[in-house]
Amino acid sequence: MLVFQVKDIFLQNLHPATTLAYLAVIVAGAVVLSHPLFLLALFISIFAVLVASGGMENWLQGGRFFFVLMAMLVLINTLVNNLGATVLLWGPVLPGLGRITVTLETLVFALIMGIRLITVFTAFMLYNLTINPDRALSLFARFFPRSALLMALTTKTIPYLSQKLQSAGEIAQCRGVNFHTGSRFSRIRNRLPLLRVLFMSSLEDSFNIGESIQARAYGSGPRTNYFQHSRRPGDILVMAASLFALLLIALSLILGWGGFAFYPRLDVMIVSMHQLVVLLGLFALLMLPFFAAWGWNKWNCLRWKI
Repeated sequence: MLVFQVKDIFLQNLHPATTLAYLAVIVAGAVVLSHPLFLLALFISIFAVLVASGGMENWLQGGRFFFVLMAMLVLINTLVNNLGATVLLWGPVLPGLGRITVTLETLVFALIMGIRLITVFTAFMLYNLTINPDRALSLFARFFPRSALLMALTTKTIPYLSQKLQSAGEIAQCRGVNFHTGSRFSRIRNRLPLLRVLFMSSLEDSFNIGESIQARAYGSGPRTNYFQHSRRPGDILVMAASLFALLLIALSLILGWGGFAFYPRLDVMIVSMHQLVVLLGLFALLMLPFFAAWGWNKWNCLRWKI
């Protein structure tokens, strides 16, 4: 899930700046907007693009933790937050917390925070699926060469260490070490030698990376570009959609359409026809990469045009 794989998908054939712009608009919208319908539009859009890019299986594997986290948000918010005028359930009296009161406003607020969290998670998963780390390094190194190198090494090291730890665990299991039976203390004790192996392997790999960088004379002169990034009509389509979507998000914030009052009562979802038009326009713009990716997978002739 964490390792980038080259696939024949639409977003991998775009310029890295185009994909980054689209993902940045999604993340920025999820952070600054609080209206449930706007956040739902952001989530549906990024999720649809992820499915069209073939990342559904990885999303289900990594999304389990976030579903548990969403349930914890609902539970904790219900226990500690007694705001809200629409009472759904009166609970027992708990020491230090008082009477547990479940309100509609509390549940909606917790669910919206969960949708915001999982939208950002989906955006980062789509980034890992569609953007080649080497191309990202080549793009950012023009402006921030040292920071880009550090970021590229970090993003490559974490998946590599995960694979290394898994391989060391499989070797230990072949030698008779069992990580899944016994008490919790014994299972932790059996896994401690894996950390030592991982630490020694990381030191050796760091020396090899440093020697490789030095042998290539990195930073000793003007930087050359290995990747030649070209822009195609698909880049213009996605970039234009991202920019117009960002303008609609800014317009929603200025006019107050992107905000939402949860307490003491839920605010009205749609206050005017203009707000509905902006919402539908934002959703349509963010869905354009999905339709382009879907057409890319379905019709070969469309690949030559975008």
